[in-house]
Amino acid sequence: NKMAAWEYVYEDASDLVARIPVIAAFIYNLKYRDDKQIDIDPKLDMGANFAHMIGQSEQYKDVARLYFILHSDH
Repeated sequence: NKMAAWEYVYEDASDLVARIPVIAAFIYNLKYRDDKQIDIDPKLDMGANFAHMIGQSEQYKDVARLYFILHSDH
């Protein structure tokens, strides 16, 4: 049914968008940190988790949160 086909595309697109911070952190660590990967911390929010995965300081976690909040409108 063409009316329900978008539901699968929407689910796949949502899965891809959810993985963007993990992919970005992987590329950052590969390029700038000699491939020292850091696992996700399930207790942190998205911004803090991204900062954690790229090995940044506690202060950068607030910057990452602010950045993601300001740009989530787009």
